[in-house]
Amino acid sequence: MSAPTADRIQVMASTAPSWLEASEGEEENIVLSTRLRLARNLTGHPFPQNADSGEQQTVYEHLTSSLVRSGLFAEEALFPLLELDQGVGRLLVERHLISGALARKEGPRGVFADRGERFSVMLNEEDHLRLQFVTGGLASTAAWEELSGADEELGEEVRWAWRSDYGYLTACPTNVGTGLRVSVMMHLPALVLLDEADATLRAATQAGMLVRGVYGEGSSVHGNIYQLANQMTLGRSEEDILESVVRVARQVAEHEERARLTLRREAPLHLEDKVHRALGILRTARLLGPRECLNLLSAVRLGVNMYVLSDVEINTLNELMVLTRPSHLDRREGREMDATEQDVLRAEVIRGRLRPRGGTDTNE
Repeated sequence: MSAPTADRIQVMASTAPSWLEASEGEEENIVLSTRLRLARNLTGHPFPQNADSGEQQTVYEHLTSSLVRSGLFAEEALFPLLELDQGVGRLLVERHLISGALARKEGPRGVFADRGERFSVMLNEEDHLRLQFVTGGLASTAAWEELSGADEELGEEVRWAWRSDYGYLTACPTNVGTGLRVSVMMHLPALVLLDEADATLRAATQAGMLVRGVYGEGSSVHGNIYQLANQMTLGRSEEDILESVVRVARQVAEHEERARLTLRREAPLHLEDKVHRALGILRTARLLGPRECLNLLSAVRLGVNMYVLSDVEINTLNELMVLTRPSHLDRREGREMDATEQDVLRAEVIRGRLRPRGGTDTNE
């Protein structure tokens, strides 16, 4: 591992991605982020799952040099996963820079990422290349313009697999066409508390959306965080896909807003009790598991959004959602810990960040 890469990984362990900063986009109290992703493959080369290691290496080298030559990234922006330990791969998954599938794969593969982690490119995952742009809140057309501009610049350096009758050719049939996947990460605690989340998300599914957990396909829902994404890309323009996902996300956000008003109106004491209990546990616990931690942070975040709490910052909660994940804690400590050790450190980190103003840890 090069020194710049090692230094950057160490910084990652103690800082959150810039797109998690609050007050960046629309519906930021409910929508944590929007990710736009384009799947692309080189013409004349088999898809990664059908390629031997030599072919994968050829594609990897061609794309890394093309990305640098295009000016989209500097060489030091590359994380070459074949040269990095598995813990780094898990860290990058926790930061939504790569998929779990890419982290688990073998062979030449990697990811380019800018300093703010808004723009990144995965190499040799399911497709040869996947360009990603992440923004806080609901995405605007400006986010699409950023990503499409990068796609056009790279397209001047390489030839994509494309057919006039289908569009861009991809490993998964659901990505054929534009290759665009738009996913919106949403925090829906009030709908869950009122037992209305299933009905609301079922309506989103009927409107053509996929509903997934915080880490996408195959992941579980923790901390009342869901992802909505479009199902198909064939036969639709990129602008239409983006508009349809944003429209459904707004509808889900409206349901969540109404649910929060219902809680405030019909069960204010229960709401306040849940929020303050969660904050009390976070400020005093000595052991916190990852799932319990996300659920408690979810309740506190709801309390801040609904003005039940005034001495906790949203940005702090957003950061803790990332920095208390297992691989971040391991990297912070400088070694792989067992689950109990992680639970101890997780509680310690949270106590330090959520300490009452002017207060101290009860062990101090």
